[in-house]
Amino acid sequence: MATAISAQDGISHVPSKDPDVHRPLVAVHPPLRGRDVANVQRAASERLQNRGIAPKRVPVPKHGKFTLATALACIEAQYFLGLRSATYLMRDAHGHPVLTEGAQRIIRDPDSRTPEQRARAKARKGHVKQALALFDKLAEELGLTGGRGIEDALAFAAEHVGVKEQPPGSNDGPKIRKWCELTGYADPVPWCGCFVNACIVAGGLPSGKGWIGYTPSIVQRAKQGTAGWSWHKPSDGKPGDLALYDDGPGGDVAVHVEIVRKKLSDTRYSTYGGNTSGGSSGSQANGGMVARHDNRMTTGGFHIIGFARPPWK
Repeated sequence: MATAISAQDGISHVPSKDPDVHRPLVAVHPPLRGRDVANVQRAASERLQNRGIAPKRVPVPKHGKFTLATALACIEAQYFLGLRSATYLMRDAHGHPVLTEGAQRIIRDPDSRTPEQRARAKARKGHVKQALALFDKLAEELGLTGGRGIEDALAFAAEHVGVKEQPPGSNDGPKIRKWCELTGYADPVPWCGCFVNACIVAGGLPSGKGWIGYTPSIVQRAKQGTAGWSWHKPSDGKPGDLALYDDGPGGDVAVHVEIVRKKLSDTRYSTYGGNTSGGSSGSQANGGMVARHDNRMTTGGFHIIGFARPPWK
């Protein structure tokens, strides 16, 4: 019988039967790679799927390189396996996420867990929402973007149709406040840009903190081609584009923004918007709720002037 040793993560364990597991894995550039990485990637994917976490929601790379995305997936797997936060949130002296030898063994061999770890895992079994919130927070901190795309952005928008300001006219409410904070605002503001920002973040793009909350800045950024954004004429909108609106001559170049659900014709689009009204009556640019509209036009008084296309992959 192998002698138990104490790894740097404090987990008492026996050496792995796989000779490749001989080192902590640290997310650096260029990334570490090898058979041990590929094996732990497969195991982490299995552990997450066993908890009902779809690969699309928490993607696990399978290329055998220990990237930030791999580290993040392993953090999520370790949470559900019952490891202590001191283990699954470990960083090295430079802030790089670390997957210790002991944690690798547990991800690949859950039967090796202690009774304490099993009890912790059992208590966390119903914490899927909390764990996914942790995943999203860490993904933002690590600057991870891409991989989920337009479909998830539109699913997020659809999920929040009907959300209203609380109280009416306040530019505030539990969800709306979070969207505004994500966009860089400490206080309530007109929030159509904050809503589309939350949508693109749900799709895997970085937050437009500092600029996307002001519609003329969206137009400027897209026209300048900043960070892969691009500007498109009113007849060329696509799902996932941001539709910019004006309501007449004078004033700002754009007064409202929504995300395109579907192109219905060269002059008509279906969109999701925040801080709009639920029907054709009421303010379309300051209506206080999230709504879907299937009659957004490129002509008329309140009309689409063009589309800012995010750098979707």
